[in-house]
Amino acid sequence: MADEETAIEVPTEWIRVNGAVAEASLAADGTLRWGSRGGERCLSLESEVLGLETIGLRITIKAFLEASEHGFCGLERSSVKRRRVRRDYTLEMPNEAAARRWSAKLRDYMDSLGRPKNLFIIVNPFSGKKCARTVFKKEIKPLLAAADINCTIIETKHRNHAQEITKSLDLLKYDGIVCVSGDGVLVEVVNGLLNREDWATAIKVPLGVIPAGTGNGMVKSLLDPAGDLCSIPNATFAVIRGHKRSLDVATVLQGEKKFFSVLLLIWGLVADVDIESEKYRWMGSPRFDIYDLCRFGLQLVGEPTHPTSSPFKLALLRIVKLRKYHGRVHFVPAPGYEAYGEPVKQVDNFDGHILLSKQDQGSATKVKSCGYQGPEISLEGLEWRSIVGPFVSIWVNNVPFSAENYIPAPKAKFSDGCLDVIIVRNCPRSALLGMMLKMSDGSHVTLPHVMYLKVKAFRLEPGTRVGHPTKGGIIDSDGEVIARGDESAENSEHKYLMAYGPPIQMVVDQGLATVFSPLH
Repeated sequence: MADEETAIEVPTEWIRVNGAVAEASLAADGTLRWGSRGGERCLSLESEVLGLETIGLRITIKAFLEASEHGFCGLERSSVKRRRVRRDYTLEMPNEAAARRWSAKLRDYMDSLGRPKNLFIIVNPFSGKKCARTVFKKEIKPLLAAADINCTIIETKHRNHAQEITKSLDLLKYDGIVCVSGDGVLVEVVNGLLNREDWATAIKVPLGVIPAGTGNGMVKSLLDPAGDLCSIPNATFAVIRGHKRSLDVATVLQGEKKFFSVLLLIWGLVADVDIESEKYRWMGSPRFDIYDLCRFGLQLVGEPTHPTSSPFKLALLRIVKLRKYHGRVHFVPAPGYEAYGEPVKQVDNFDGHILLSKQDQGSATKVKSCGYQGPEISLEGLEWRSIVGPFVSIWVNNVPFSAENYIPAPKAKFSDGCLDVIIVRNCPRSALLGMMLKMSDGSHVTLPHVMYLKVKAFRLEPGTRVGHPTKGGIIDSDGEVIARGDESAENSEHKYLMAYGPPIQMVVDQGLATVFSPLH
């Protein structure tokens, strides 16, 4: 290793940088330094450079810098989320031999980073504000070109198109699959890969997500721990750098029906708001705030909402007509969370080893006929616990953020083999308003009416709305309705994946998928 690092080094040499004479060197750790009387500057090839280009005696370093640094060494990083800007540095060599030497050393180091060279990119032109096509052309493509990455680009035409594409894609041609969309296309890609015959190798293909949708919970969860602003350029750079991390995948099952989740499952208040706000999707992320605070205010009081109306007042009016749902949840608590709920001897029709209920084991061959069937883990002998409703809302999260401005599960980890469950039952309306406001920074988990726990397995038995025995709720997994029991379901021709009422169960496969991430 030491010999390899020494081989990459370039000793100090006088060159020109952007026309100015400077003494420059390349260190074994990939730090390019140059300086003169004006002080020393430096670039980290790994964390600040997209690529390079050599023409004659000139080597152009295509940098992507934090906006406040611009290449100066020794500056402390700001606590503010990082924003990056493009900047080129032209190194002019004194002769051809120096140009060849510097170019070779720089390229050797860049090649040693193992960055992706061929990407399959799926663009969803219908996501969010329907601007993904423009976003890709103006913001993403120039960065990929600067990094000398070859791209195969396809646009989705209809729902589940990304799942169809990845189910038959020749994966050997690519170093990764990148979704330019909201979270929905990523979920489709995961489900497509896991429904392949070669799912075990297919799911290890690195997946990237660049925000061009409504919620963007996954990319926010990836960028935030690194101190990066949740932005298209930062997400693109995370893909270019090629760092990877493992990601848990949850199998959601009801009888023979299954769905693979990487984000969350919600039921109750938040699911009602999220799904009923679909007609405001064109607004992008703000719909999560505006719909929540304004539409329900209009609905409750029947008054026109003036732009200067207090959003807090409107939120309070929404809570006045709060819905609660009967139901029950069972779960296997993670270590440290055994005190939650009441113990139960067994959970009927749940076999965590093969994730098939007893009544369905006779048809196991039919279920197993396509792809991945769920984690090979055994839950036998573990203590199941139970919590009975009514419930205001239940979140089951795989990653911390559900949207750019909502962090319902601040303790969630990418590959800990657990789901983070947030349960709200008997919560006063005044406290509920405060809880919703605190979800922007995750501090809601400290409130007395919020139950927060980690589980290894989870089972939801959804019931009817309190006071309305013929009306159920909405179960939303990763932004899509998988079961619905309200009047909209009765009047709709749409067939949902699962039925509302029978139990829905979830088990996690730790670190099954792989995603591009700014952090390892």
